[in-house]
Amino acid sequence: MQSLMTWLQRRKKQLLISAALGAVLCLPVSGFIYGFVACSDCEYSFIGFLWRIFIGIIHVPLTVITLGKPWNDEAGISATDIRMYVLLSFLGISMLSYLSLNGRANKW
Repeated sequence: MQSLMTWLQRRKKQLLISAALGAVLCLPVSGFIYGFVACSDCEYSFIGFLWRIFIGIIHVPLTVITLGKPWNDEAGISATDIRMYVLLSFLGISMLSYLSLNGRANKW
């Protein structure tokens, strides 16, 4: 009985840690992916690849500030809504971190 309680407490702790990590990282990761993909005038070369990374880094704080509606132009008007992708990245990051914590716990 005691081992079952410690097992449940460990699972609950792992789930809370992975959910917190997913909540913190979902907006920046989604913003970077959006900026990397949405760069319309980036060419298909090594310099274009570096420019896509730069635009992705620029979109990280924009997505965090606007909570999933990054700006398309300088006026701040956006018709783009990536909140569904933010939810999917939250689930993905949470699942990967939970599986990582679960695998690490099984090694011990």
